[in-house]
Amino acid sequence: MATKNAKESLTAAEIKEIKKHLEELKADAEKRLKDKKDMDMPEAEVGDPIDVAGQSLDKEILFELSGNSHNTIGQIEAALRKIEKGIYGRCELCRQPIPKKRIKALPFARYCVNCQHSSESSHH
Repeated sequence: MATKNAKESLTAAEIKEIKKHLEELKADAEKRLKDKKDMDMPEAEVGDPIDVAGQSLDKEILFELSGNSHNTIGQIEAALRKIEKGIYGRCELCRQPIPKKRIKALPFARYCVNCQHSSESSHH
């Protein structure tokens, strides 16, 4: 049984690599957030109602995208804090190691697949 956990546990080198990847993801998300703010449309001076409605819809879409970027940045920062504390790579619910394959696909995963599914099904 111990060998299975050893196989699933991340090595120091893997954690270092993941940390670098997380920092790149965070920088990318922050850049996209900044780009969206820079791209944010100026208020319409005087336009017909259709123009104004179109602009307000565009703003809503931008707001939604920036909300997702904020959420992603928060998750990445949480993962980086776990690396600092030495608790990275464990499920927040069952405390079991999250499989390496999942960590590599989703480096800021908070739960193992089983706990992720049960937390999603309890929200529906």
